[in-house]
Amino acid sequence: MKGTMPSDPGESAGPSATPESPAQPTRAAQPRRRGTRAGRWGVRGLSGALRGLMLAAIGGVAVTSTPIRALLPWSPFAQRMNILIMGLDRTVSDQNPNVVYPVSRTDTLIAASFDPAARRVYLLSIPRDTLASVPGHGTAKINSAYAWGGPPLAIRTIENFLGVRFPYYIVLPERGFVHLIDAVGGISVHVDKDLNYDDSWDGLHIHLKKGYRLLGGKAAMEFARFRHDSRGDFGRIQRQQEVMRALIDELRRPRIVAHFGRVVRVFGEDIQTNLTHDQLIALAFFGARLPSGGLVRVTLPSTPAGDDVVPDIPRDREVVARIFYGMEVGALTRTTVELVADAAPRTPAGDALARIQALGIRIVGFRTAANPGPVKVIVHRGSPQVAGIVAGLVGGTPVTGGPRLGGPDLTILLAGAAGTPPAGGLPR
Repeated sequence: MKGTMPSDPGESAGPSATPESPAQPTRAAQPRRRGTRAGRWGVRGLSGALRGLMLAAIGGVAVTSTPIRALLPWSPFAQRMNILIMGLDRTVSDQNPNVVYPVSRTDTLIAASFDPAARRVYLLSIPRDTLASVPGHGTAKINSAYAWGGPPLAIRTIENFLGVRFPYYIVLPERGFVHLIDAVGGISVHVDKDLNYDDSWDGLHIHLKKGYRLLGGKAAMEFARFRHDSRGDFGRIQRQQEVMRALIDELRRPRIVAHFGRVVRVFGEDIQTNLTHDQLIALAFFGARLPSGGLVRVTLPSTPAGDDVVPDIPRDREVVARIFYGMEVGALTRTTVELVADAAPRTPAGDALARIQALGIRIVGFRTAANPGPVKVIVHRGSPQVAGIVAGLVGGTPVTGGPRLGGPDLTILLAGAAGTPPAGGLPR
């Protein structure tokens, strides 16, 4: 690496798709890292995503085989819990392979949703080279947000990109995955073909034979990191999902109880999260009762474009609507809203608008008011569920209003918009 930030060339290869061609803002200058020299530890986010599921497996063994069941009479949680999983890379100097810079990207991004109503856990993998609007930096690869602003900017970017709020997050650095796999005694995976790759500068040497293999932490990490074939990062995501399945299998075995101490130690040393102890127990209890087919793994639809990955906007909206809101996307894209902004000079409410537009909700009017009052969503007609979604995205409360002939379905009172219309103006 040259300078103080990592580079990121040559990162994309994957299945063909036909994306919509949205207007793209000017590309921002990005943190750079050396393409083959930087440590690519994408699987760390994977193990972070499994933190709750691992606790679930351990807790599941306990609550189903001991009197501990009597100590956990409560319902785990009443509403969805959305958790953003961020696995960090490491940045190695181009000048000296022994120098590792304190700059990290999110090499793995997994948007997780724990849905108690459907008794499912959804894991949405977002390709790390996906182009997105990063607040304050223009259009850039989505994994750059963490390098520029840590968890807060990464979360903000993903929320605006998907149209989903993530109150909780998990961050896992590179050593966590290796320690986790070793802690459970290794995992059994199917290696679909011989995998061979050497990078002496970064000390990466991958040599795995085709077939069913029992892999320790280091070998499992190499399996999940491999991306040097025609499928590139998309193939790596599939391998991560295979590792995820195998790890879950191990965590559900009764023998995991014998490894409990080592597993807890990995959590304490390698994972950063804002989930409380009680919330982790609730997730564990929920995961312990997850039925067959209750874990749903999806990759965000997109297509490669050189070194970048371009989101497939219509298909992405369909996936987000189904996974995070349990509805068809048409209910969102048919909804029209009018914005009423505070005319006083305050902080722009661009994030709220970005989240609404990410779901395809149409903004058909904009006006200012001297004092619109607290943020709220006035429902004139349409779906109460959509009104609740919009209220959650803007941080307001839905209230019932009278129908307006020929008017919008919803009116959003958005204090703090400073009288600024939505970026790009209103649709014609």
